[in-house]
Amino acid sequence: MGIKRLAIRGSFSLMTRYYFRQFVRQTRQAGKLNRQVLREVLRANAQTEYGLAYKFAGIKNEEEYKQLVPLQVYSDYEPYLERMLLGHENILTAEPVKYFGLSSGTTGKQKHIPTTAKTQRKMNMSMMFLQQGLLNQALPAAKRADKGLLLMNMVQGGTTPAGIPTGSGTSGGANSMRRIFPYFWTSPLEVLQLSDQQTATYLHLLFALKERGLAYIGAPFASGIVQLFAVLEERGPELAEDITKGRISQTLVLEPETRACLEQGLKPDPLRAEEILRELAKGAAGIASRLWPQMVYLSCVTSGSFSIYLDKLHFYCGDLPIFSAVYGATEALIGVATEVNKPYYAVTPGVAYYEFIPIAEADLPQPRTLNLDQLEKGQSYEIVVTNFSGFYRYRIGDVVKVVDYYFNTPLLEFGYRKGQLLNLAGEKTSERAVIAAVQDASLRLGLLLEDFTVVQDLAGSLGSYQFYLEVADVSAATGKGVKIRQALDECLAQANPRYLAAVQDRRLAPLGLNLVAKGTFGKIRKMLVQRGASNNQVKVPRMVRDDALINTLRHNVVCEIRGIYHER
Repeated sequence: MGIKRLAIRGSFSLMTRYYFRQFVRQTRQAGKLNRQVLREVLRANAQTEYGLAYKFAGIKNEEEYKQLVPLQVYSDYEPYLERMLLGHENILTAEPVKYFGLSSGTTGKQKHIPTTAKTQRKMNMSMMFLQQGLLNQALPAAKRADKGLLLMNMVQGGTTPAGIPTGSGTSGGANSMRRIFPYFWTSPLEVLQLSDQQTATYLHLLFALKERGLAYIGAPFASGIVQLFAVLEERGPELAEDITKGRISQTLVLEPETRACLEQGLKPDPLRAEEILRELAKGAAGIASRLWPQMVYLSCVTSGSFSIYLDKLHFYCGDLPIFSAVYGATEALIGVATEVNKPYYAVTPGVAYYEFIPIAEADLPQPRTLNLDQLEKGQSYEIVVTNFSGFYRYRIGDVVKVVDYYFNTPLLEFGYRKGQLLNLAGEKTSERAVIAAVQDASLRLGLLLEDFTVVQDLAGSLGSYQFYLEVADVSAATGKGVKIRQALDECLAQANPRYLAAVQDRRLAPLGLNLVAKGTFGKIRKMLVQRGASNNQVKVPRMVRDDALINTLRHNVVCEIRGIYHER
C-alpha cells in the first residue's frame, strides 16, 4: 500500500471515529438538538419569499412553527420550484441551489428537489464517515477491510434552463467523493461516468473480479447487487476471457478513449481467470465468498420493498453480514443503521427537523405531529421533514415504525410508502402486506423470487389484483401455477383479512397470477431509466399503473392463472 493511500485511509479512519462519537453525543440529546436545527433553518431563511410569507422571523418555537406553517406535499411547492428552475433565487431558500435532485420517478412523475451546499455537506458527511463509523462498531472486521466494489455512478441528468445541474441524489454524492474513489474502490472513475447501465455493471464486475482480495460490495439498494450477480451468471466466461487477456470485450460499446484508458488498468491474469471459471462451474450458490475469500460484508438497503431481494442475495452471498447503511430520500437523510443484519435506522437529529404523524391520523389534511422525543415504541408514523434546502413541513410519504431507541433518538423500521396501497374495495392492503404475502408464498413453495409487481385489473365486473412474478426457474413454476396462485391468495388474506372479506362479499375478485419470462423486470428497469430514473435509484414499483409498463408485463406472461372465489 503506497504512502499516499496509507495517509488517506488513515485520515478517513480518524474521521469515521470522530463522526461516530459526535453522533453518540447528538443522540443523547436528540430532542434538544433537533429543535435547534429548526431554529437554524428558520433563521437562515427568514428573508426568503416563503419565509416572509409565513413569518419565519417571528416564530419562537416548534409549536408556533406548526401553527403558522401548514403541512405540505410536492404539488404545494411546484409554483415556487418552476421559478427556481429558471434561476430565480431567494424563493424557498436563501442559499443558492447547488443542484436539483431528481426523484426516482417510480411512484409518479419525476420531482425536482432543490439541494444546497449545506444539505449536501451534511448528507455527504453522514454517507462517507458516519455510516462507516457505525459499521466499524457493529462489525469490527470492517475496520481491516481493503478495497471494495461500490455500485454507484456520477452521471448527471442534465441542467435546468438556468444551467443548474440535475441528477439523482446518489450521483451527486458520488461526485463529491471522486478524489478519494481510487483509494477505496475497485472501479475506475470512467466506469462511474458511463450512462449505459449494462456496460457499467459489466465493467464494475470486471475490475472487481481481478481483485481477489475484494473486501465488500456496496450499492444503494439490494436489487443492484442481485443484478450484478445475474450479470456474472450470464457473462462469467466472457469476463474471465477479458481477465485472461487483460482487455475489454469488443461486445461493449465504448468510446475509443474510454476503452484505452480503462485497459491501462488491466493486465493479463490467466491464473485468476482459471480460478473464476472453476468457481463458476460449481454453480452460483455462495459464489461471492468463493470468488473473493476475504469478503467481509455487503452494504445495501434491504428494508421495505427491497426485502424481496434478500433470498436471492443470500443465494449468491451466503451468510455474509449485510449492513443496510442509511435510510433517506432525495429530500433528506432520515437515519443510519447501527447494526448489521437489522434494517433499523437511528434518526439523525442534526441533519433536518423531523415531525411524525400518528398513523391513525395520517389521512387527515392537517393532522397533529409529534417531535422525535415524543414517539412511542411499537407505534407507526408518517414522516415529515424540514430541511436546509427549502422544504418546510414536507410530507415525504414514508410510514415507519419505532422499534426501539438508540440512546434518545428513535430507531425506525421502514414500513411502506403511503401511496402504495391496493384499495379497489376499501380494504386498504398496504405495500408491506403485499410484500409479506409474496415472500410467505414463495417460502411455502420453495420459489426463488427475482421480482414482482401488482396491477389493478378493472376489465371484469369486479376489480381484481393481478400479480406479476418473475422467478429463477420459470419452467418449474409454470407446472405449479395453480398452487402458487392459491398460496398467494391465502397469504394475502392472512396479511390483510379485509382483503379476504372483500372477496367473500363479492366486492373484489380473487387475485390472479401471471408468471413472466426471465428478464422481464430488467426491461421494466430499463424503461424507468430511459424516463429519467437514475441507475442508482431505479426501483421497481410494487403497484404499476403506467400503461407502457403494464403492456411490457403482459407481453412477457408465460403462465396466467385466474382467481377463484373462496367458499364461505
